[in-house]
Amino acid sequence: MVATRSTKQKCLVTGGAGFLGKHLVDQLAGSGAYEVTVFDIRDTGDTRVMTIVGDLRDPIQVDKACEGLDVVFHCATAAPSAANVSNKRLMHDVNVKGTQHIVDACIKHGVPKLVYTSSASVVFEGRSLYNADESTPYAARPMDYYTETKILGEKAILAANGKGKLATVALRPSGIFGEGDPLLVPIAVEKAKQGKMKYIIGSGDNLMDYTYVGNVAQAHIQAGEALIPGSRIAGKAYFISNDDPQPFWGFLGDVLEPLGYGRPRIHLPWLLIFIIAWLLENIITPLLKPIKEIKPSEFTTQRVTIAACNRTFTCERAKKDFGYKPKVSVQEGLKRTVAAFQHLQAAPHPTKGKKA
Repeated sequence: MVATRSTKQKCLVTGGAGFLGKHLVDQLAGSGAYEVTVFDIRDTGDTRVMTIVGDLRDPIQVDKACEGLDVVFHCATAAPSAANVSNKRLMHDVNVKGTQHIVDACIKHGVPKLVYTSSASVVFEGRSLYNADESTPYAARPMDYYTETKILGEKAILAANGKGKLATVALRPSGIFGEGDPLLVPIAVEKAKQGKMKYIIGSGDNLMDYTYVGNVAQAHIQAGEALIPGSRIAGKAYFISNDDPQPFWGFLGDVLEPLGYGRPRIHLPWLLIFIIAWLLENIITPLLKPIKEIKPSEFTTQRVTIAACNRTFTCERAKKDFGYKPKVSVQEGLKRTVAAFQHLQAAPHPTKGKKA
């Protein structure tokens, strides 16, 4: 039986024009059980849903968008990128203040359910994590300012549980990939074109939990369905993964090779690379800055550390508490991802013509 408009749950997806948001909106709209509204700084162009073009930093816009809803999926985030890698104000205003605006509006309007997209990085501070579960404490020294803001955002969401009619839950996906990915695949391809993806930092044995974006969207819907005041998931955080850890460098090779680029093969000593990155960050760049304009380096101690650490997370609690089970395997997710990025295929090497 298909839900009628009057029986459909009214939901709001913040960031619904973004990477995860688009996949979530597609599943929600495709299910026939939801009347979907998107709140984003961009129009989705999706005729199945209503789009409110707005800004999380504006509490009045947020307040209006949260009227008369059954559930809010708060996916919007200001993540580091080439455009805002050092823009702490933007990240704080969106990820912390904007999240509080969502919380306040949900409480004010009696919204019963709020599902928040957090990040597995909230517990990572540069040391390897093996099968980490939800008892792992927040990072005392987060790896970057973005992670600091996600910790603050998650804390605000969980603290709001039980206020008024509101029940909240936070999901912590790890290493999201898939069609429409704005970071992992485009950045890996760009580095490959520059000849920078030939190298493996360290032994190359480190594992990473990558999660197909469709599975993350699925987890949001399942959590939203299970979330009611007083339920076992209310006020809790959950790791979300494909439950299939992959070699960090091997996965990148599995992305690059079908697109015509070489796999990372040349091993470089981790300690040597870390020292070079530290010198660039702490001595060379500060010395040159007064006499020459220097762009923020992509070669940082943070990235060197991440490239050599194990980061795996168990999603057993999500399986037990709200029935999460990834539907799309890593291998199938990779096939779909590569198919969606055929426009980034490496140009064929020119062949020398034979002499007459």
